[in-house]
Amino acid sequence: RSLAKKLSGDKIAKIRFELRFASYQKVEGWESAFIAGPPKTRVWISPEVALANSDVARAWPQPDASGFVVGFMLTEEGSLKLARLTKSHIGENLAIMIGGQVRSVPKIMAEITGGRALIHGPFTEAEAGVVAEGITAK
Repeated sequence: RSLAKKLSGDKIAKIRFELRFASYQKVEGWESAFIAGPPKTRVWISPEVALANSDVARAWPQPDASGFVVGFMLTEEGSLKLARLTKSHIGENLAIMIGGQVRSVPKIMAEITGGRALIHGPFTEAEAGVVAEGITAK
């Protein structure tokens, strides 16, 4: 189901949230995907999920310069996982996946501690709200 369908007043369904390692070069055994464009950029995604819905404690829509983003706070265990994986993979890429789609592929620049992060859209306020509610739905 699309975001548009969820915006029509249906009860918000759970939306799959995943962080996975990614590469712009082909990696044997990883799946090919496209970053939600435009432009459509091909990326290879690790089959292993580094963080998922169960690691998210809460999420919320948040305004930024380009519209809205989804802010999220991880559980204590999720925070530790993110700190460990970012510390040991600086310079590598991480795919942020929402509902099975690659939303963005940021490069890990430093260890991420504190357990808070942002998912960049671009989203409208309503879409960011649906994503925030969906990734924390039980």
